[in-house]
Amino acid sequence: MKSKQLFNPKTLGEPVGPFSRAVKIGDILYVSGTSAITHQSGPIWTRPLAPDFETQARQTFENIRRVMEDAGGSLNDIFKITMLLKDRKHFDQISKLRAEYLPERAYSSTGFITELMREDMLIEISAEAYLPVRRKRRPAAARPARRTRARR
Repeated sequence: MKSKQLFNPKTLGEPVGPFSRAVKIGDILYVSGTSAITHQSGPIWTRPLAPDFETQARQTFENIRRVMEDAGGSLNDIFKITMLLKDRKHFDQISKLRAEYLPERAYSSTGFITELMREDMLIEISAEAYLPVRRKRRPAAARPARRTRARR
């Protein structure tokens, strides 16, 4: 197995369990389930949470953006998201917000209607992103000379 890199941005509170916000293996970054409460510190049950869906959804995407930036990427690097919604009535709203945060539509998406960790939590999203290792280009003087073939 390739080595794992762990990402836990200082701009977010501690994860709500014994896990990392994201794990990178090779060129793939796996972002843990993220919600609007994850930007605060303290026990999951006491962290503040906005009462409305749009505010929670926007904060969730902003928290994912922070994780992506900490790992050296952006929301545009995401190729897969999994959305957990508490209520199907929010589906149209999340579709509009998803198009706003991920406008290129260059990703696959799966959604579920389910109970979440807290009664007042309305959304959670996990993501996978392609973040290839960017190699530093050597200065021209350090590069070996190119060999050319003689033409016949």
